[in-house]
Amino acid sequence: MKITDVISEVFEWERPGIWNGGHFYGPGRLHKVTVKTDEGIDGFGWNGGTAAERPLNVFPPFVDYFRDLLIGRDPLETRKIAEDLGEKHIKIFGPGGVNTQVLAAINIACWDIKGKALGKSVHELLGGSQDRIRTYIAGGYYAEGKGLKELQDEVLFNINEMNAGAVKIKIGDPNEGIRGDMLRVEAARKAVGDDVVLMVDANCALDLNQSLDFAHELDKFGVYWFEEPMPIHRYREHGVLKENSKVKIATGENGYHLSHFETLLDHQGADILNVDVAICPGYDIAKDITDLAKEKGVSIAPHGCQELQLPLAAGIPHGEFLEYYPVAVDPLRSEMFIPRMTPDTDGYVTVPDRPGIGFELNMELLDRYKLS
Repeated sequence: MKITDVISEVFEWERPGIWNGGHFYGPGRLHKVTVKTDEGIDGFGWNGGTAAERPLNVFPPFVDYFRDLLIGRDPLETRKIAEDLGEKHIKIFGPGGVNTQVLAAINIACWDIKGKALGKSVHELLGGSQDRIRTYIAGGYYAEGKGLKELQDEVLFNINEMNAGAVKIKIGDPNEGIRGDMLRVEAARKAVGDDVVLMVDANCALDLNQSLDFAHELDKFGVYWFEEPMPIHRYREHGVLKENSKVKIATGENGYHLSHFETLLDHQGADILNVDVAICPGYDIAKDITDLAKEKGVSIAPHGCQELQLPLAAGIPHGEFLEYYPVAVDPLRSEMFIPRMTPDTDGYVTVPDRPGIGFELNMELLDRYKLS
């Protein structure tokens, strides 16, 4: 089987603005990659489908660059492609960024082809350890007119209507400070009660001293994990924080290469890794990272678009949680993917057994928002 073409498309739509500790998110965006083959099997990968707003309009030129290096290659050789166009291109693109995210979408599309060609799900190909996996609802963003009552209403909706047994909220907005954010954490805990798992996410907004102060306060409310407290390359500081925190430290969504995670864990800087298959260069590198985590006794709770992360999170025995983005962060999510993923009544999702990724983009919907 040979690759005959690689196609890039970008879609954009309006949605209500939200923000976290470091970034404001406006329009929704998605970048789709289609890999075509001489045997008529097409594979699809994408970037997007989360709350984040990335400048995806700059992604197609990277696809143009990679296309000439891909045509004629065997799409089933996913690891070789990831290596040849990833770390071997550091001199051209640097260690990571847009290039590795684009390569991720290409790699995902090739895994989709691999699954379809073999008649197996990507989940099965990655190990197939769990048929179902526990979810947590990602939300609790800052927004105009959103006070403590609205935050409580949101997390209660996630529990009562979305079957969540775990929820996450944002902290780290400098306009809130530790006092304002702890009022948010307290309000969320009072709303959900003691039996629901509560996580927080600072999106790299804090320094070490602030993180230590937050960790001390978060423990008072039984917070399960403290996600991305600091900029990702503060390896030593992550180790200090983990050593001094009773709350688990989770990080990794912005890690591009295995070496980043090796260095982080060498510093004992995380209890949980939030590797993202659409930010590191796809499933092959992500699987290497999860193998490293297993060796170190660290669990996995991937960040990002749940339809792409599910095969990895449930494919391994130490996949602890799947992040689930509700329509509250992007109303288009209610129709964007086929089939629509919905948590079961116990807060778990069941892994589809369809060949390939198991989910497709609803192009009848997305084509309305395609950028020329």
